[in-house]
Amino acid sequence: MNTYSGVEIFVRDSSFAVSMPTFTSNAGVYEDLLFFLNGRKSSGAVYATGQLITSGFGGLSWSMRINSADRIEIVGPVEFEVTLTGSTDALGFSSSTIGSTLVGSSYVSTAPLDWSRGLVDLSDSTYRIDEVGGANTFTFPLITPDIQDVTTFIRASGENDADDFSLSTLQELDNSARSSNDITWAINDTGFVQCHYRTALGDIVWSSTEIRDLLGFSGNEAPVIDGTVSRLTATYQSDSILLPTRPIQSNHLRVENVSQRRRKIGGGYSSNFVGSYITSVLSFDLDAALDTRDDYRHFSNRFAAMISAGERINYYQDFGDSRRALRTDQIRGSQSAYDLLYTSEENGERGRLRGSLITDQFNLVYPTRLHRRVPVSMEIEHL
Repeated sequence: MNTYSGVEIFVRDSSFAVSMPTFTSNAGVYEDLLFFLNGRKSSGAVYATGQLITSGFGGLSWSMRINSADRIEIVGPVEFEVTLTGSTDALGFSSSTIGSTLVGSSYVSTAPLDWSRGLVDLSDSTYRIDEVGGANTFTFPLITPDIQDVTTFIRASGENDADDFSLSTLQELDNSARSSNDITWAINDTGFVQCHYRTALGDIVWSSTEIRDLLGFSGNEAPVIDGTVSRLTATYQSDSILLPTRPIQSNHLRVENVSQRRRKIGGGYSSNFVGSYITSVLSFDLDAALDTRDDYRHFSNRFAAMISAGERINYYQDFGDSRRALRTDQIRGSQSAYDLLYTSEENGERGRLRGSLITDQFNLVYPTRLHRRVPVSMEIEHL
C-alpha cells in the first residue's frame, strides 16, 4: 500500500476522514488483504478477554484462550457455569451448561466441541455466565460486531507474536477517526470485503476510487441495516483475493536442496550446502462464465496482476482459520500444537501458508467447449 501513502480513503458520516498512514520508503507492505483490513486482531473493547473483564464479576482476572487441544477456555476468579443463549454456538460450548474446574488459583471452563470456522456474527453467539453458589451473572459478549474469525476475536493487538506488526489496519484507522472501538472490517465467507458498524456512526463516501476498486467496492453499495447496526459489503471480490468455490483438487510438496557441487576424483561429489526449499504445488478449478461466478476473468484481469513471480502470496488452506499452519514435527519445546498463532490440524494441512509465487505463466484452457470451469496449477514457495 506504499503507493497510497497518506491518501484519504473515505469520509464517514460526512465529517470523519479516514486516511492511509504516511509510509517511509519501501514500507507499507501488508501480509495480505486480511491483514490490511483487521490484522487478525480486535480492539480492546471488542476482543474476548476485554469484554470478559468489563462484564465479569469477582474481580478482573477473567480471560479467554485457546488450549493445546484447540478448544476454547474461559478463565475466571470464582466457580462459574457457561450456558449458550444465542442461536449459534461459535465457541463450541454446546447446548448444555458447562461447568468450571479449579486449576491453580483460577476456575477454567473448557468448551467440549470445536469452535466454528469463518466469519463470526457475535450477535448470534451469546452466552450466559453464572456464578456457582452465588447470584452473580452476566451475558457475554455485550459488544457484538462481526469478527473475521474466532481467533481474531480472542487475539488483541500487542500479542507479541510473529503476526503482530506495526502497520495500522483499516479497522484501526476507521475506529480512530470516528472515536469508536467497535467498527470491524473483514473478508466474509464468500470472499467479499465487509464493514460492520453501528448505524449511528454514519455511512462512508469513498474519496479514493483506486482503493475503493482494489477492495471490490463500486461506490453504489447500500448498507444492510439490522436493528441498530449496518453491514456494508463489496459488490466484487477484491483484486487481491481468490476464493474458488470448489475444494483444492491436489496439494503436494516439492523439496529442493540447493548446493554448489564439485566432482571428486573417484566419481564422488563434494558439496557446499546452501539451503532446502519447500514448495506447495496446487491444482484447482476456476469458475467461469457458465458456472457459479466468473472467477476466470477476475483471475486474468485483476488477481494475476497482483501475483507476478516472486510476489508474496498467502494460501489459506481452510479459509475461516487465519492462523499459520504448523507441522506436527514442529511441536517441540514450548511450542504447543495449537495457540493463537499456529494450528497443527491435519499435520499442517489447515491454516495459512506464507510464501512467494513461483509460477509466472497460467494457461487458462477450457477442457471442453462449455466455458464452465478451467483447471489451474500454482506453485508457492514457503517462507
